[in-house]
Amino acid sequence: MSKALFSFLCLLACATQAIDNQLIEKKEWLSLIIENFDCHSSSIIETDPGKYCAVWKGGPGKGQSNKDISRNVGIWISLFDGMSWTDPKELISAPQSISWSPVLCKTIEGELLLFYRIGPEPRRTVSFLKRSFDGGVNWSKEEMLPAGIVGPTKNKPYVTSSGTLISPSSVEAGAPEDQYRATACWVEISKDNGHHWKKIGPLELQDRKFGVIEPTFFHDSQGNLRMLCRDRANRIDEKGYIWMAISENEGLDWSEFKQTALPNPDSAIDVVDLGEGKLILFYNHSHTDRFPLNMALSNDGGDTWSDPFVIDDRGEFPSAALGSDGSVHVTYAVGSEQRRIRHIVINPKQL
Repeated sequence: MSKALFSFLCLLACATQAIDNQLIEKKEWLSLIIENFDCHSSSIIETDPGKYCAVWKGGPGKGQSNKDISRNVGIWISLFDGMSWTDPKELISAPQSISWSPVLCKTIEGELLLFYRIGPEPRRTVSFLKRSFDGGVNWSKEEMLPAGIVGPTKNKPYVTSSGTLISPSSVEAGAPEDQYRATACWVEISKDNGHHWKKIGPLELQDRKFGVIEPTFFHDSQGNLRMLCRDRANRIDEKGYIWMAISENEGLDWSEFKQTALPNPDSAIDVVDLGEGKLILFYNHSHTDRFPLNMALSNDGGDTWSDPFVIDDRGEFPSAALGSDGSVHVTYAVGSEQRRIRHIVINPKQL
């Protein structure tokens, strides 16, 4: 991304207002208009320059697919060829269960990986992996991940220059209403594109066992790998924040979590790493509500963040990807009971 664009974004963010329509080049729906059909938890990635793949979970029924709909929640896919998106189609079906939080990743060789979980609720799932060698058009047979390896639970793995996958993972034990409950983040590392794994962790809050989940990775101004995490505190009537930890050796060892000043209502987040400590965070700036969808900027590797401003009044659960042309692509869920997946493009060419 150009310095001019980032300077413009910083000035805009300081105004603490909705994003100017001039900054958003495109806003469109990806999921179909289907009565009594709920979509949620998307992931987007650039497969080739100017081409994208997006996935999300969705299924028929009244209400939300992660609360009210307990079966036939599959994973849907749409591809962008540089001109238009294909009609969504169901890639993975789960007739008697729920598919959870599909996550896309592109290896250094260009292989596309799709991680996902199937089970009745997040604490009882089996993790899977599919592979595509043609940008998401065709997919391999599913591979079941080893017991104990969850895969990325919400956000993309970081792929090092040598091709190592550093996967942001987390585990929940016990439901929020249970007497005994705990969460922890884990870092799962693979040097052979997901065929073998090693696991680093647990990473957890020191003073509250029911805490952080679903990390997202980026690099700070010194080149250290950092993670930001979602907080489950709102589910137990406490005030939630986004938490941060730092690794100085590419994910092998991590600092204790530090609470940021950014609120979190027990909702997903994602970060786009622009390089040289310049970051864009997509999140909900609230302790209680999963709306609106906000954006904040950092120019110092995540040490401080700008005031938030609104992307979408009803948006939640963002996934963001930086395109090879500097454009930022974001997919997220919109709505309350029957949600749909929206895609926006923030493009420097429109400035």
